[in-house]
Amino acid sequence: MLYLIFSCLFFSARTLTNKEYTKDFSGTPSNMLFNAIGLSVTCIISILLGGVQVPSTRLLIIAAIFGLMFAGTVYFMLICYAKGPLGLVALIFNLCCVVPTMTGFILFKEPFSWMKLVGLLMFLGVVILSWQDGEAKDQGEKVYIPAKIWMPVTILTMLMNGSLSTMQNMAVHWCADESINTFNFWAYLIGGSALWIATFVCKLKKGDFSPVIEKKRRFFSLALICGLLASGGNIIIMYALKVLPASLAYPLQSSIITLSLYLIGLFWYKEARTRLGIPMVVLGILSIVFLSMA
Repeated sequence: MLYLIFSCLFFSARTLTNKEYTKDFSGTPSNMLFNAIGLSVTCIISILLGGVQVPSTRLLIIAAIFGLMFAGTVYFMLICYAKGPLGLVALIFNLCCVVPTMTGFILFKEPFSWMKLVGLLMFLGVVILSWQDGEAKDQGEKVYIPAKIWMPVTILTMLMNGSLSTMQNMAVHWCADESINTFNFWAYLIGGSALWIATFVCKLKKGDFSPVIEKKRRFFSLALICGLLASGGNIIIMYALKVLPASLAYPLQSSIITLSLYLIGLFWYKEARTRLGIPMVVLGILSIVFLSMA
């Protein structure tokens, strides 16, 4: 359980680092560079922890797919946090357990229980409530952004994030005799390399890196911190999966992170909440529990 608590702290702090990044930086060039640095940090940490080993073909394939999808996920996450409210964007992200649920039902013919049905209906309810939750409002410091601006890309990122959780679980159980750090090294090496190539292409195409140059100390500090937190969170949650079933670890982690980020968004970032804010969070947490425990 201690592993789970620390993973929640690491992932929550990483999300806040991403949110802080979006306050000063935007655009594809800086986004690519920010995430390239972050994944490089996670790769270096995996090296220091002994991750440079020859993997099995199975582990390498899973790690390669994970790394490329992770690179895409972190890229889109920054867009989501720049466009939408912290609490509700985090809520949608943490509903990613819908992915392994539907994957198991469609591809592996797992039984479709009433709990899964209730969880999916609750997930649909969160999406509908978010979409219908009024027009943009300016309330002094508090700004509410309508879901039609941030919801589509957030749902896409949530689906990718859910696929990442599925692949982590596959690596732990299908390659149980191989090191977690070996998986992380190859995943972040491949994902980080893809982002560095994309950053180099942006540079060749005269991408605008001026915001990075103007605030380079803040930019590189946030990128390094984000990389450290992402690495710590992913390593710790995989250790947690060795002692806790995924059906318990993921819903607890998602519920804790969702609630804490909702409160931080409300009180620290002064994000406005309409009358549907609390019902959406409650419905979202119940959906996470039903989908994961089914």
